[in-house]
Amino acid sequence: MRHQKKKGPLKRLQWRVECVAFLVVERLIGFFSITSLWRMGARLSGLSHLFRSRWPIVGNNLRTVMGPTTSEEELSALTRTVFRHTTANLLTALKGARLSSAHVRSSIALKRIEILERAIKKRKGVVLISAHMGNFELLTQGLGAFRPELRIAGIYRPLNNIYLDPIIHKRRAHHGMKLFSKFTSYHAPIKWVRNEGILGIVGDQRAGRSGSVTPFFGRLMSMSPLPAFIHKHTGAPIIGISMKTTSPGKWEVVFHELELEKEGQITTAHIAALLETITSQSVVDVFWMQDLWRMNMKLPLQIAGREGPLRLKRDRDKPLHPFSVLIRVPDDPQEFAQTIPALTALSNSRPDFDLHLLAPELLRGEANRTGIAHTFHSIEDGQLPSNLPLAIALTDHERSTRELAYLYEGPVYSLPATSQSRKNWYSVVIEEGLPPEARWLAVAKSLGMHDPPLRWTYV
Repeated sequence: MRHQKKKGPLKRLQWRVECVAFLVVERLIGFFSITSLWRMGARLSGLSHLFRSRWPIVGNNLRTVMGPTTSEEELSALTRTVFRHTTANLLTALKGARLSSAHVRSSIALKRIEILERAIKKRKGVVLISAHMGNFELLTQGLGAFRPELRIAGIYRPLNNIYLDPIIHKRRAHHGMKLFSKFTSYHAPIKWVRNEGILGIVGDQRAGRSGSVTPFFGRLMSMSPLPAFIHKHTGAPIIGISMKTTSPGKWEVVFHELELEKEGQITTAHIAALLETITSQSVVDVFWMQDLWRMNMKLPLQIAGREGPLRLKRDRDKPLHPFSVLIRVPDDPQEFAQTIPALTALSNSRPDFDLHLLAPELLRGEANRTGIAHTFHSIEDGQLPSNLPLAIALTDHERSTRELAYLYEGPVYSLPATSQSRKNWYSVVIEEGLPPEARWLAVAKSLGMHDPPLRWTYV
C-alpha cells in the first residue's frame, strides 16, 4: 500500500468524523429500496447549483464527446440530465455495495454475455475495461453475484482516509472480488490474469507522465497503458463493459468486443476506441465530474505521457479537437519577425495545435506572409472567440499586454516586465541576455512546448 505521511490530530479527527458520517448515512439508506433511492437521488440533483464549479467541467467534457454541432441549449439540457443520473447513481451505490446476490441479479440485466464466455474459454484470463459509469459499486458486484465460481479482481485507489478505506475495501470485496492497489507493482495483477483470473480496470482516467498519449473522442489525453501492457504479457482478451440506467434502480450491463482490423498488437489507442464505444451506450450515466482534459497550469503546452501520440490507422483522416492558443505578438513588423521562429515551433509542436494571433489589423498581411497556419484576430475588432483555453504574450510592450488583458479573461503567460496584476496572469521566467528570437523560443519551451515535436505513431 502507498506510504502515507503521518497526519496530525486534526486530520485524524476529520477522518473519524467522515467515517462515522458515512456509516450513519449507509445505515439510513438501508431502510430504502434501491428504486426509492434512485428516485430520491434524482430529486436531490436539483441541489446541483451548490456545485456550480463542476458545471463548466461537465459542460466541457460533454462538448468534446458530443461534438461541435451540438447546440448550447442541448448541452445545457444534457448537463442537467447528467447531474440527475450522477446523483441517483451515487446514492444507490451506497446500498449497491451491500446488496445480496439475489438483489444484485434483480437490479442488473446482463446482455451479450456470450462475448465474455468466449474470452473465458481461451483460458488466458480476461481484462475487463469499464468507464466511471452507472452504479459503479453495484457493477463491481455484478459478475460475482451472477457467476460466483469466477475469479474476479479489480484495480482500486486506496482512500486517503485510513479509517474509511478498509470499510470501502470490505464493501467492494463483498461478492468475492480481490482488489489490487493502483500504487503497487503490475506483477500481482499480471500473475492473477495468467492464472486465468478476470481483472477489471477503469480506463477513463488521466494517467499523466506514466500514460500513453492518444485521442479520446478526438481530443488528445494521456491514458493508462495498463490494459495494453497486461494483454502484451499475458495474451488475455480485452472486453469492454458498459452500464446503462433502464429505469429507477435498474441497469443494463453490456459486454463489448475490442475491434481490431487484423490480428496485431493492442495499444492504448485501441483501448480509447473501446472506451468511446462503452461511453456512448449512455452518455448521461458517465461520471463527468472529473476534468479529463485538464491543463497543467505550470506547463500548459505539454501533454504529459511516456509514449505517443498513438492513433488508429482507420482514424487517420478524422479531425482532432483543436488545442487553441492565443498569441499576442508585437505591433512592430520587425519585432513581429523576431517571434516567427517561436510561432513556427509552436505550430509544429503537437498535431492538435491551433494557433491564434492577436495584433493590430495592419499586421494581418505580415502574418499571412509567414506561411504559418493561423487565425488572425485584430485588436480593433474588440472581441475574441470563447474557445481559447490560454494566451501567451510574445511582446515586451506593456501597452500590448494591457490590450490583451482587456480582451481576454483566461490564463495568460508573459514575461515579468509585462505581467499584469490580474487573476489568471502568470509570469514566465527565462534566462536573461538572450537575443530576441531565442528569447521567445525560451518562453515557449518554458511553458512545456514539445521539442522535438510530437509525431503520430499509427497502429
